[in-house]
Amino acid sequence: MAPTHGIIEIRSLADLHSLFNICADITLTKEHYSHPLRPYRLIQPEASCQYQKKGTRCSKMHQHGFVVELKDGSNVLIGHCCAHNHLGLHDAEVQGALKQLSAAEKQNIRRHKVETLLLQRDAFFERVRAANIRHRGLLDRIDQILKIFPERVGVMLQTRWKSSQLEVLWDYQIIKKGIDEKGKTYEERRWYPHSFGNLKGMGLWLQFGQQRYQERLLDFRRQLEAIPSKTRLTNVEVEQAEAVFNRLTELTVIERDIQSQTKLIDEFLNPANLEMVIQLTSNQKIRAETVLAVHQLRNEPCGMAPEKYVAEIDRMLKQRYSAGAIRIAE
Repeated sequence: MAPTHGIIEIRSLADLHSLFNICADITLTKEHYSHPLRPYRLIQPEASCQYQKKGTRCSKMHQHGFVVELKDGSNVLIGHCCAHNHLGLHDAEVQGALKQLSAAEKQNIRRHKVETLLLQRDAFFERVRAANIRHRGLLDRIDQILKIFPERVGVMLQTRWKSSQLEVLWDYQIIKKGIDEKGKTYEERRWYPHSFGNLKGMGLWLQFGQQRYQERLLDFRRQLEAIPSKTRLTNVEVEQAEAVFNRLTELTVIERDIQSQTKLIDEFLNPANLEMVIQLTSNQKIRAETVLAVHQLRNEPCGMAPEKYVAEIDRMLKQRYSAGAIRIAE
């Protein structure tokens, strides 16, 4: 169906020309003016005012103005200031007509947007259903990950994410022995800081259950179902439906969050990143339990006892840095 003048939001000069036959060569005078057709508010000041004042065409580029009809049926443009200063200021009837037209336009635009969105109601239902399925799947995946890890490690991951402490730090000790200038033997122990790197894939998923996404999705669906299915909504129903559709942004945000958190989890489960998780605590028992969790998440068997795996990590670090001891900074 071709759009009507009453339900299209005009945003550009091209929109004006698509709806009206604007006679750009005609200059508007109050004597030839008949009545207003449509107010408009453009994105950019690209419309030229055709009103004649003090014997000269205004020609000022404007964003806010009106399409008006002359007595001969021609359509021309007039800027907001000229319309009110020269057509409306001395003519209460014209001023009232402009105000009524502007109010009617706003209501028609609102109605048109709502009715257009209602045509997509089934698509919105499908988006909510799909988001719910992905949300439940993501929650199950997160729950599985956090259950596999020792409880202490899960708490540490959440704490580190909330405080933005993503770097996994450790120290190694260098022992120097020698004889001083007085001929006495000495032993010097110094600790040097080092870093395993930053944890990857940390994000909102660590507290995803607290976001109430499922509740919000179901509430949006109930409100969407409550909009009447009749052809013509009342003005009150239009306002209520408009409030529901304003939540489409919220739906989009939820969809985007589910997608982004899924990607972060994939990044977190990268083997190199999981190796860093083993180094979050100095507690040898928890480290060994984390080794088992890491291998389970990678669907790999642990080729040696987890305690020996941890000891081997420490041995390799000591060997690499010629260290007498190492310690993990929690």
